[in-house]
Amino acid sequence: MTRPLMILAVLAVVATPARADEARPTTSPGDTSLAALNKAYNDAVQAFYKERDASYQAAKEKGDAALEAFKFDKPWPGIEFSPKFVEIAEKAPEGPDALGAIEMAIQSGFGLRELLPSTLKAVKILREHYATRPEIKKLVKLVVGLNDDEARKLLDDVVHRNPDRSIQASTLKQMLGQREMAVKWIEMNHRPEAKEAFEKLYKSSPSFKKQTDWFVELASEIPALKKTLRDQYSEYYTEISVGAAAPELVTKNVEGKTVKLGDLKGKVVVLDIWATWCGPCKAMIPHEREMVGRLKGKPFQLVSISADDELKTLTDFLAKEPMPWAHWFPGGPAAKFFEDWNITRFPTIYVLDAKGVIRDIDKRGEELEKAVNELLKEAEPSRSAAR
Repeated sequence: MTRPLMILAVLAVVATPARADEARPTTSPGDTSLAALNKAYNDAVQAFYKERDASYQAAKEKGDAALEAFKFDKPWPGIEFSPKFVEIAEKAPEGPDALGAIEMAIQSGFGLRELLPSTLKAVKILREHYATRPEIKKLVKLVVGLNDDEARKLLDDVVHRNPDRSIQASTLKQMLGQREMAVKWIEMNHRPEAKEAFEKLYKSSPSFKKQTDWFVELASEIPALKKTLRDQYSEYYTEISVGAAAPELVTKNVEGKTVKLGDLKGKVVVLDIWATWCGPCKAMIPHEREMVGRLKGKPFQLVSISADDELKTLTDFLAKEPMPWAHWFPGGPAAKFFEDWNITRFPTIYVLDAKGVIRDIDKRGEELEKAVNELLKEAEPSRSAAR
């Protein structure tokens, strides 16, 4: 099969898939534990991508016609493994392995044209056993991307029944982030160069039409969600939008030194919030490297803020991939920064002017560099006057 449509096809989201470079647990033959199932699933995913890449390379070597006709028909491993993960959770819904099994049951089914029955079973278990418990907070991010009534009911239960207001607010912010990603998806597919292909798919593919219509519906809910957060959860919500001053950020750089965003005032700043496992993030590196070179000597600073689990993962990556600019590490994906700044997708990119005001969000490539150059020109008169 061709890799199915992703719910968020153009963005890497906080709920990330199992990665091939993660350490594999050691298991014994006949082991039916969650750890053994995780290992088997990760091995199957790695084999899937290895076989797919080999098939693609073989088609590429045959020429343009073969490449144009290329399809990979092997089923995604999650179709087989998601039901197995759910079985573990069903046997002991509140047992020590339940949440891990539920997480993998949902995650392994991501990206398919239709939600798997096992995915919906996993969501139902979450709703029945965890909607009012603190453990639900880390799994909400998996549910906001599911277009299903059971998922919507779970989110509603968390917002209205969970006794922890911070979890209610976090859920609303995750829902808002999902809707903002829907807007980005719609915008990308309505660019002039993509419009014809988009309209063709919309007319010919029921699953694509369903996804698009859902995204349009989600986008319409943004104003109401923002109002709820502003009016009812102001202690947990800072609206980070174009025209607003960027909140202060105090964190550590890769050398362990304390750094402050406020110390960069006077410079045009690009905050690139990313992770080494994020494909779209890594695709930006060559242009970022070129942009930093072209802007050398200008009052400009690129800062990459990593959501990697471990600092060593980041430093090992930087040792192999030249990224000659500032790198900050807040302390892993659970760090307070990511919630305070409502980060729900990777990359997230903020462009700040010399006064620390957010002027653009999520521009990439040439558009990003153009925005930076315009702000540098804008800042030049005030710099000249200060001399």
